[in-house]
Amino acid sequence: MTVIVAATYAYLRPTFVSTAKRASPSVNRSLVTTDYVAYDFVSPAVGWALDFVEGPSSTSGQFMVFRTVDATKHWLKQLTVQGQFCGFSPLAIQFFDEMHGFITVRCPTEQLYRTTDGGAHWGSVALPGPQIEVIAFSDPSYGWLLAQPTTSRQVRNLYATRDAGNTWQRLPDPPLDAYALSFRRPNEALMAGYGPGRPYVYTSNDTGQSWQRHDLPPPPVGSWDSGSYFPPSVQLLPGAGAVATVDAQSQSTTFLFTSFDGGATWRYVQPPPGPVAYQDLSHWWATEGTILFKSSDAGQTWTQVTNKLPDSQYLLYVLDSSHAWASVSVLGGYGLAFSGDGGLHWTRATVPLSG
Repeated sequence: MTVIVAATYAYLRPTFVSTAKRASPSVNRSLVTTDYVAYDFVSPAVGWALDFVEGPSSTSGQFMVFRTVDATKHWLKQLTVQGQFCGFSPLAIQFFDEMHGFITVRCPTEQLYRTTDGGAHWGSVALPGPQIEVIAFSDPSYGWLLAQPTTSRQVRNLYATRDAGNTWQRLPDPPLDAYALSFRRPNEALMAGYGPGRPYVYTSNDTGQSWQRHDLPPPPVGSWDSGSYFPPSVQLLPGAGAVATVDAQSQSTTFLFTSFDGGATWRYVQPPPGPVAYQDLSHWWATEGTILFKSSDAGQTWTQVTNKLPDSQYLLYVLDSSHAWASVSVLGGYGLAFSGDGGLHWTRATVPLSG
């Protein structure tokens, strides 16, 4: 789930943007919201919500930050800022512990905020450019920023900070055909490549001073010459490892590859049974309808755990072997659900109320 590095929510975050639904009068309003909300939980009890409230026009609205310390029984509003919604950035909300976190708002320009006291106070962080593609932090202080090209050469600019964004240092430009930065630590960064030929990725192990290209191996049947493919996407696994995904342009086929050596070598993985959430390097969860599957060998094999999930659209995030949470699409809007028994049973949770 997303492209950044830190607690559960930060690693592989799927895009959860949809048309807001009008709530039915019969819907329990404490369990459903029509707002666009991104969540991050550092434990089953403590988490934050970044809630975008639409205004009367496409250029008006506001976002709010809420915190819970009692497993969503109560949400405390911490911040309200005027803004508009145009999709979540990869680092919409990212906490490393109960004190240190960041939020990013994309419109009208990228805005970064940070807190060092659990959200009681938020400070705006100055960015080196107005058009930011990726902001990624590996800890509360160290981060990288990838800026969109501003010249006809289409060169993306790369910056690093060692002081939580107080200052930014320009790094050497990445390769012209590299995009979508994934950053775990100064000596482990990956970017996807786009260009003719077989899909490939770039890696850097020297704080972005140089980049090495690595071609992805062909699928077990066929070759990369037999069709057209979209550029790969690269996502970090919790703790170590990465997943590269390649989609075929002419058919609904997806190829997955894993790397456990910083991106130097890649191994093909059979397509999972459904959307995947990552507990750690080896333990993966996947859902298909009302069925939950688990893998203990990084997606090589899967075992059905239960076929009695609530019939909703789930986006899973795994905290540990027992605890997980999910953003769910339900009648009347969007909700939250939690599991404390490894995904066998789920309980709906209260959502922050912006009104």
